[in-house]
Amino acid sequence: MTTSNTVSRIALSLALAVGIAGAGTIVTPTVVMAAEKAPTVAPAVGKPLQAAQAALKAGNPKEAVAQATAAAAAAKSPYEVYVSNEILGASYLKAGDYANLAKAFETSYNSGYMPAAEKTARLKVLTQVYYQLKNYPKTVEYANLYLKEAPNDIEVPVLMAQVYYLQKDFKKSSEALRAIVKASDSAGRPVKEDTLALLMASEYEMKNDAGVASTLEMLQTRYPKPQYMKDLVTTYEKTLRGGTTKTALDLQVVKFQAGLFDDAGDYTATSELALQDGLPGLAKKVMDKGVAAGVLGVGTAKDRENRMISMANTQAAADQKGLTAGEAEASKAKTGEALIKYGEAYWSYGMYDQAVAATEKGIAKGVADMDDAKLRLGIAYIGAGKRPQALEAFKGITADSPAAKIAALWKLQK
Repeated sequence: MTTSNTVSRIALSLALAVGIAGAGTIVTPTVVMAAEKAPTVAPAVGKPLQAAQAALKAGNPKEAVAQATAAAAAAKSPYEVYVSNEILGASYLKAGDYANLAKAFETSYNSGYMPAAEKTARLKVLTQVYYQLKNYPKTVEYANLYLKEAPNDIEVPVLMAQVYYLQKDFKKSSEALRAIVKASDSAGRPVKEDTLALLMASEYEMKNDAGVASTLEMLQTRYPKPQYMKDLVTTYEKTLRGGTTKTALDLQVVKFQAGLFDDAGDYTATSELALQDGLPGLAKKVMDKGVAAGVLGVGTAKDRENRMISMANTQAAADQKGLTAGEAEASKAKTGEALIKYGEAYWSYGMYDQAVAATEKGIAKGVADMDDAKLRLGIAYIGAGKRPQALEAFKGITADSPAAKIAALWKLQK
């Protein structure tokens, strides 16, 4: 049996092989060698190999496995070991026997006869097959060998991160995934949503709220969904628990702006906080939206809700009439706190340019809480449709402060 015939048939058999789902596409190698230099095989090997290939072509993988197994058992030379196990592996693949496929392909890889050009692809195949078999030590072994030859591959590092996660080594999983994100971003390659979701799951298992939040920010930035925004707000609610009522109001406003209110309680709680904070315009805006959504003034708490609606309307009307005079009086103060508050009031009525101007004047005068003032300025800029200026204002906020966390949520508002 000549090598030229054997090799062409191996190539045909492998070309028919299909990838195993779940670990990316398995790249099936094709054996290519010059016919004039090809060795021959003994009849004890060649005849069953021919029968195996005929059985594969006829759609009889069981017979192909039997014949290829006989050929592999009779193989003596490195080439015979190589070629018989290649066809045996292809037969097992068609039969759906991945455990024996892995053994056959591992044997042909280690035969000493596999062409150098095919070895890297084979390492990836073995990595993926062992992953499917849940043989994680072997998966990591071949993945590490493969990545030495193909350091820029992105599929196998993700697979390794999955292995670490399944083995409950969440720290290694997180480290591997963050390295993938960093490398992908540097190369300008998109990071898949499920890769980021796995990173978030790893951080969650480690109870790393900061890691969960940063990953949710990436997910919401790259694959925006209401659920990601909702989960992010929930995460920050947890980290900011025990803060001021102002922080609580800020979180509710983010949810309100993002359309994440679930029921009447969200509207009434936010309106109450807004009235307590001296922002009846915001209270009115929230209650109006609740009425328009058909959730306020219709249920068992409708009397209380209607009283709140009336209170918000009355106070907002009076407040709006005195804005101009109030701002003028605030401008005479030595510090800018009152102007910051008027900036918030303007924002609540949708008067965004006035909100920006009042807040900037307040900052120029000086305030005790500059982080909060810059947060208000950024929010006003977003309302005015000036996102670049908003992002610049947010940059000046102290990292990891409550204001920085609220600003991070506003950056994600569309």
